[in-house]
Amino acid sequence: MVKITEEMWAAKRAKARFITQMMETRMGESDYEDIDWSKIPLHDGSRIRVDTHALEDIRSQTPSPTPEVIWALISDFEEASDRENGPEREVLKRIVVLNRATIRKEEGNVFYKTGDYITALSKYLEAMNLILGRIATVSPLVIPSPYFFSQPYLDLSQGGESSFGAWVEYTDLVALAGNISQCYIKMQNDVMTIDWIQEALQILMCQRQMSLKNKPSWKDSHIPVVEYWLFRIKTHLRAYNEFLALGNTALAVHFAQVAWTDYHLPGSQNYPKLVPLKKELNFYKMFSLRHPDPNLIDKTQLTCSEVQVQGTWEKLPSPTQGPRPTGRCAHSCWVWQCRLYVCMGVGETQFEVDDEFWYFDCKTNIWKHLPNPPEKQPVGGLSSVRPMQVWQDKVYLFLGTRSLHVFDLVTELWSTLKTTIRRGTTWPYDLSSSLTSFNTAVLDDKLYVFGGEDGKDPLGQNIFMALDLSANKWEHLSGTSKHVPQSFQPNLRSLQCMWAAPKQRKIYILYGSANRTQARYKHAAGAAECDYTYDDFWSWHVDDKKWERERLRGSYPSPRTEAASVFSHATGRAVVYGGYHGNMTTLETKMTIQDTMYEFAFYGDTFIYDPEANIWQHVLVRGFPSYRAMSTIVSDPDTGKIYLFGGYTNPDFVPAKNFSSRAYNDIWTLKLNLPGGHWNPDDLTRDVRAEKMGPWMRCFTCGNCGIDWQKEEDGKSTRKNMAAGSYRNDLC
Repeated sequence: MVKITEEMWAAKRAKARFITQMMETRMGESDYEDIDWSKIPLHDGSRIRVDTHALEDIRSQTPSPTPEVIWALISDFEEASDRENGPEREVLKRIVVLNRATIRKEEGNVFYKTGDYITALSKYLEAMNLILGRIATVSPLVIPSPYFFSQPYLDLSQGGESSFGAWVEYTDLVALAGNISQCYIKMQNDVMTIDWIQEALQILMCQRQMSLKNKPSWKDSHIPVVEYWLFRIKTHLRAYNEFLALGNTALAVHFAQVAWTDYHLPGSQNYPKLVPLKKELNFYKMFSLRHPDPNLIDKTQLTCSEVQVQGTWEKLPSPTQGPRPTGRCAHSCWVWQCRLYVCMGVGETQFEVDDEFWYFDCKTNIWKHLPNPPEKQPVGGLSSVRPMQVWQDKVYLFLGTRSLHVFDLVTELWSTLKTTIRRGTTWPYDLSSSLTSFNTAVLDDKLYVFGGEDGKDPLGQNIFMALDLSANKWEHLSGTSKHVPQSFQPNLRSLQCMWAAPKQRKIYILYGSANRTQARYKHAAGAAECDYTYDDFWSWHVDDKKWERERLRGSYPSPRTEAASVFSHATGRAVVYGGYHGNMTTLETKMTIQDTMYEFAFYGDTFIYDPEANIWQHVLVRGFPSYRAMSTIVSDPDTGKIYLFGGYTNPDFVPAKNFSSRAYNDIWTLKLNLPGGHWNPDDLTRDVRAEKMGPWMRCFTCGNCGIDWQKEEDGKSTRKNMAAGSYRNDLC
């Protein structure tokens, strides 16, 4: 058996120090807007990895060592490392662990190629445990991790190593998680496929988190190694294909856009290992989808009940007599005693509506106008959201001051409620302007308020407050109006989803956006040419009073803002509908000289979240209200029925008479194939026939659906089929 000499060890130690120093000097925080990655050369990891060279040295011995001999020689490395002191000892131990993990990974690859995916999985998991076991501070190791910020992944950057020094471990772990997800793809296990795709993404996020502690979410950290970019892009492409197969086009296109951006950032055409990925990046195929896509919605089948569920949307008939509210968005909505209340909002002119307060009697299908709220500071724009909440037959309107407007649902009268804040606590909001774009939830006897815009920082804020409605006293739980990024709590944002889950005793925050364009106008920190849409999911533990970033599992909504959300007590699920993304490519293909490309997207998809199982399901429907944002979705506490009202869309995206926006005043009900979901199998037949038209008069015969309008020379409307790209006078 060949022994490793002291001279060989000295050379390995010197090279290890050099490589680590080189990688650290070339690494640093990055922002897509201010770093040209095409000018930063990438290194071939196989050439600069000390552990790879060490394993090659062993395998190059004559005669060629058997696997048992190779493993024994690696054990000699381990014995030699015990004789060292200082950083050299750590370097040698890393080499030993990485060599063993590489061998297990290679064994897994052999089993994968023979179709023995179970054994391949065990080898890949053993390799991951070898890497993480060296530095893990928790026992036993659980992978995939139930937590978003998994401590073992964070620990890779501890003990004197920077996150860049641990670039080899991070890269190997992403590759192994990718291999495991690929095994589950072959085994047709969608839940585990998604879990392991998420595991790879979380490893990348933990690497970013330890590199850029307390930095804005839009900043990223990259490793200038070809393999890092290869595994990163492969992970996003794998996610794109998985979610496209499940019919979740919005999430598929989100990952397609990340993969497309990542491929073009480092000048991938210059690196042979990255070039083959180009054939998987079909721009027209990836970005010509709507969400849901009219040409795929009938083809999407329920193939995995754990991440999909059947549902139907039904539009309530419009009242045949009497007045009714104008179309609006950014309004507040709730249900009380079978009455659907609508208050405030912004119309198509982007100014607040005059006919502010109404209710719709769900039994008689008649609208009634109510007295408008008391005088308040007027605001304009689509982000003028001021949601209201019901507690004990009263509705509470919070505007950012200690005085709340209260509407008594029984007497139908408005009053003012004076509140206090805990002694020694400064009121966190700017009193010189009105608070908008925030969200609220009620749990027990407390009104929770998070985020929004109060005029201090144009990005928004992350102030989190709780009002004890029994004592009329506020508590400032977390957050500020200042741009102070935090790693382990939600950062400044507005227009996020928010709901309370009573059984879990948690308040959930989903996505939202940072108004970076407004910061640009005001020359403030965080400025950019487009807003940032968050991709995070948080929960506040009411009893422990702490934030936790939740792991996204199942077929979940793509990152978005301005989405509608509610918690349905009848089903024990949160429901999320629609929304908007201000930096998402949407391509409309035409049989003309030039295609139309939008740098935004409106959504019309529906999702539910089970907090007990911590998993999302995509609701598969045939017809849907339309692509819209800033609508409201509410649940009737007595009947459990779920209603949607209002919202808006861009006239470029969906045809409208108004050039600025199209606002809706329609009412829809959602039925879910769940206990308490008011499901009726007969609705499927109705859904296929009556709502197959969707929002654009979809043809009963051929199923084609027009996306936008064109005017012929005689001024008559003509529809275009998005998939065929052809002009049609008749959809058939």
